[in-house]
This record gives sequence, structure tokens and C-alpha cells, in this order.
Amino acid sequence: MQILGDRERARGWLFAAAAAAALCGPLAGCHRAGGEAPAADAAQAQLSADQAQVALKTLADAPLEGFTPAAFSTAGLQDGLKSGDTATRAAAQQRLIAEVIAYARAEHGFAIPKSGMDKNWGVRPASYDAAGEFRAAVAGNRLQAWLATLPPQAPQYQALRNGYLVYLKVAQSGGWPVVPGGAALKLGSRDPRVAILRQRLAFEDASIAQAAPNSAYDSALAQAVSNFQVRHGLHPTGALDNVTLAALNVPALARAAQIRANLERWRWAPREQAPSRIEVNSAAQTFVLYLDGQPAMQMLTAAGKPGDETPIVVSKIHTVVLNPTWNVPDDIASKELTPKGAAYLQAHNFTDDGGKLVQQPGPDNALGRVKFLFDNRYSVYLHDTPSKAAFTRDQRSVSHGCVRLEKAVDLAKLLLNRENGWTPDKVDEVLAGHDTQSVALKQTVPVAINYWTAFPEGDQISFRDDIYGWDQETLRQLDANLVSHT
Repeated sequence: MQILGDRERARGWLFAAAAAAALCGPLAGCHRAGGEAPAADAAQAQLSADQAQVALKTLADAPLEGFTPAAFSTAGLQDGLKSGDTATRAAAQQRLIAEVIAYARAEHGFAIPKSGMDKNWGVRPASYDAAGEFRAAVAGNRLQAWLATLPPQAPQYQALRNGYLVYLKVAQSGGWPVVPGGAALKLGSRDPRVAILRQRLAFEDASIAQAAPNSAYDSALAQAVSNFQVRHGLHPTGALDNVTLAALNVPALARAAQIRANLERWRWAPREQAPSRIEVNSAAQTFVLYLDGQPAMQMLTAAGKPGDETPIVVSKIHTVVLNPTWNVPDDIASKELTPKGAAYLQAHNFTDDGGKLVQQPGPDNALGRVKFLFDNRYSVYLHDTPSKAAFTRDQRSVSHGCVRLEKAVDLAKLLLNRENGWTPDKVDEVLAGHDTQSVALKQTVPVAINYWTAFPEGDQISFRDDIYGWDQETLRQLDANLVSHT
């Protein structure tokens, strides 16, 4: 699917599709919990006629950013601003200013109050003085330019926003066809469902050419199925199995909602990204190390399972621990390890340290041969693992919350060489022993663990299962807290 960006053409069908998405409606007289009342001096600011029209258009276009049409109401404002009654005009001005400030805060990630954030959503946007910024923009006659800077400027956000409009358009046009279930389809298969499969894939893959209704499952179709599987984190067999069928039959409107949840998460994220950084996606279970703005290392990860979710965290790696010990959390010790008996614990190198279960360094250590520490309130970290089996699976949500790395030792060698001047041989020498060594990095490395269930890849949007149910909760909180003042 090519990502479109025609905002004017999109506006009409977006509002119609929004109703079908069960978005919350306007509630007369309600307070927008995620917004703020305009500061007194901001409310005193007077918008010129041209500035008022710019503000009205921005609010009218807010649903194109993934906000519900009920979020920032402009109903009656045009008439109020043109009224011959001074009090009516003043009230319309104040209301318009309040909506613009609430919109500015929402675009900076403050739509959902802290009390509405899941305990595992451990990232909050930087403080932001929306009223002060608004006042300065009006006084400097640069309101339009300021409004344009409010959404995140990251290319990923822009691509997701454009993709959101595309999927909404597909939904408003009736959606894509449902591919019926049945026996698996693969290269050479002849089945009436093959034609339906082609039609379905064509909605997102422009390379799919339509063929005669009785055409066989050919190599081009197999490649298109393989491409779809890659975009959804599935093993690219090129065959239509039940897992692929389920992903194909997720409605376009549900995919649009998934994108909308991720747009909101982008609004929480820091606006500036360090050129050298680590990005972990716990939904896709992937890792990318960027050095000087370019991907330098990529690997698979294994994240927390539902109930032991890997939190959303932004921090900085400050220490690499070689041959780590594992201080077993009490609940894991009591529920999972102690019941296995003393012989098991001894065989796997567990010891008692003042009533705490500790696994000593060695080949069986659950943290593998290295872990990476960064400050966070969840006590999670990145680490190696002695068991690599999870990295052969499509779904790798198996940990207790920390992130297992496919190539942790390679990462340790790279970071210690770059930041501390250690050679790979020096790292190997330490790892060959059994002594724990903690090495503070001379320069910390920014790390972000995010939960992207929809993200751009090339000119398409890739999706992952919402394993933690956070998409639905994000949208519920977003829509509940963005209720119009009017």
C-alpha cells in the first residue's frame, strides 16, 4: 500500500469512518481532563480574523492526526467570532483559545493524565507551556508556523499519520474482502479462494496483478504472501496458513485504530533522538543500535510475556556487566524455582545469600554472559540468555519483563570497544573466567524500549499483535480524556 498524504481529500471520509470506529461523541458541558484552561494572559490574547481562521482549520484537521472528531470542537465558533455582540465574540475567542491550547498539549503527549497511564507506560513527555507558546506565537504573528510544529516531526510519525488516513479510506470504502478459511494454500494450489486472496493482498501491495478467477497460486502470489508475512512478524513461508489468514482478515478499520494508538505513543516520546542510541520494540521484539545516525547492529529480542510486561522506558545504558549473577526476584524464587528442589538449585548453581536466591555466573545462568544496566523504576535491563530457542519463534514474549538479546556478547564487545577502548579479545578473556566484572561506560548510551504495534517500513506499514492489550487501553484513555469543553 502506498502511503498517501492528501489531507484535504481525506477529511470527508475520515469523519464518516470515525463514527464506525466507535469513537466517543461530544459531551455538552464536559471538561477535557487532558487539557488545561488557558492562562489568564493567553485568554486575553486577541486573535486576528486571519489567525482565527488558521486556528479553526487546524482544529478541524485534528482528526487527521488520530484524534476523535469530538476532541476539539469548533461548532458555532465561526458564527460566534463574527457576532455583532461584543460578549459573544469575546466568549468565542476564549473558547477558541482554550481549544487550541488543549490541542497543543495533546500533540505534546498530555492528552492522557498521569493518573490514566498504565503503570508500565514509564515515559512522559517533557514539560510544555502550551499557553506561553501560544501567547508568543500570536504576539509574533507566527501562529500558523507554530501550529505546524505541534505534531511530532519524526519521519516515522509522519508516515504513520499518512498510513492512518489510507487505512481509514479503505475502511470507508467497504474494507477488503474476507478470505475464507480452509485447507492451506501454497504454490500450485487451485482453489476459488486464490482469487479472493489476490484481491485482499492488492489493497496493500500494488505489485499484485489480478488474474483469471481460476488461476493457480503462482510464484508472484507466493512472494506477495511472503511479503505480507514479513510485515506482520510471521515466518515468510509464502503459503497461506491459519496464522497468516487471521492476520489478513483483521479489518482495515482495526488496523487504522492500531495506527492511531501508536500515533499517541509517538506523542509521548522525546522530540529529539540522539544519533547514537539503542531502540527496542517490545511488540515486534527487535533491537537496533544506531551509531552516528545509521543502523550499526540489529537483532531479535525476547520480551516479557503478558502479565510480566516489558515496560516502556527511556533511559541510558551506563554499565556493562560481564559474567553477571542473577538475584532472583522473590516471587520467581518462591513460585518457579524453590519448588524444583534443592538438587535442581545446586545443579544450576543457585546459592542462598541471606535468604535471597542468587544464581552464580556460569553456562546455566539465566542472564547469560552479559547484561546491560540503565536506570529505571522497574529494575529491568537487557541481557544475554543461555537458551536461544526463543529466537527461532515468531512470538517471543517469554521473559519476566527484562529483554533478552540474541547477540548480547557482540553488543558488549562493540560498546566496550567504542566507549572504553576494550578489544574483543579482552572481553573474551573476562568471559572465559567466572568472576563478575561491572564496567562503567565512559559515555552512556541512550536506550528506548517502546511498544510499537504499527510502524513504517519502506512505503508500507508493518503490524504486530497487541500482546499486552495496550492499544485498546491507550485509545480508551485518549478518547475519554479528550472531551470537548463545549
